[in-house]
Amino acid sequence: MSEPLSGVDQLHRVPCPLLVVVLALRSQPPMPGMEWFDELLEAYAKGLDQELARLADERPTATVEDIDATHATLLEEPTAVAALGRRFLGPPA
Repeated sequence: MSEPLSGVDQLHRVPCPLLVVVLALRSQPPMPGMEWFDELLEAYAKGLDQELARLADERPTATVEDIDATHATLLEEPTAVAALGRRFLGPPA
């Protein structure tokens, strides 16, 4: 089996509670001459989803959340990002 390319294997080493936010769920418009790229990204996303699901199953302190946005997530969905962080951190002490 080949080594994972995503780096998710390194997240298993993080000893503290972990929030992983998966961004860029929306497809980008295809680039002329690079139609193959969508298929590549789809395959990568499928593998990443599987790795993150395994991480969440194996680490009860790991939380994996999705945000429906592009790579400009902080500009597109700042409220959603902030809400995920607040929910993960819990109420102020």
